[in-house]
Amino acid sequence: MLTLHSILLYLHISAGVVAMLLFWIPITTRKGGLNHRRFGKAYVATMYTVSISAIVMCVMVLSAPELFKAAWYERSTDPVQLTRNINGFWTLLLVLSLLTYNAVNQAMLALKTKRDRGIARQLHHVIAPVALLGSSLVLFAFTLNGIGNSVLGYVFSVFGVISAVQVMHYAFAKQVATNRWLLEHLSSMCGSGIAVYTAFFAFGARHVLAELGQWQLVFWIAPGILGGIAIHFWTRKYAKQASKVTV
Repeated sequence: MLTLHSILLYLHISAGVVAMLLFWIPITTRKGGLNHRRFGKAYVATMYTVSISAIVMCVMVLSAPELFKAAWYERSTDPVQLTRNINGFWTLLLVLSLLTYNAVNQAMLALKTKRDRGIARQLHHVIAPVALLGSSLVLFAFTLNGIGNSVLGYVFSVFGVISAVQVMHYAFAKQVATNRWLLEHLSSMCGSGIAVYTAFFAFGARHVLAELGQWQLVFWIAPGILGGIAIHFWTRKYAKQASKVTV
């Protein structure tokens, strides 16, 4: 199990680096063009690898923290508190991983639901937002009980709930705008990029940022805020068109 966890970790890191580089190609190339589709598919494949490997690792640690973090328990003078800390932090990571998976899956699902949103209501597509909603509520409950970082816990639990509700609304709403699929594709694809850059700044650069103390929390939150603003302005013209007609 430890070997599997190590393999997943290296796979996760490698795919994350590739995804960070690929992200900008479909974003900047002509929509629908050959390079947009080709590099978009490559980006999606790496992001599925990033998110699924992260989800599996989080579940592994949460299921058996004393196995996967044995060295921490050997040094700990308070194993009960250590378990609480692990539960809080790895639930946060699980929410972030599910946010990433939902974003990239929703981006691709949107392309398949231009004329039939029934596809989005299939069980294997509904499980992801339900899992995100459930884990976000668990994270919120942990945070209320003083488990984990309060700022990150509240911020990402709210992000998770909002994201899950939006995904399910697109699937189950009686009517949506005719080009809502395009808004979902654009915003979700950007959202997946926000997630991978958040992970980079929060983990990949953590040794550099550690000296910033509590200020390093900015690097957890800033990509989401700045990315959300960028998504709003980028999709605004499409949103105006979308408001005109519903299906």
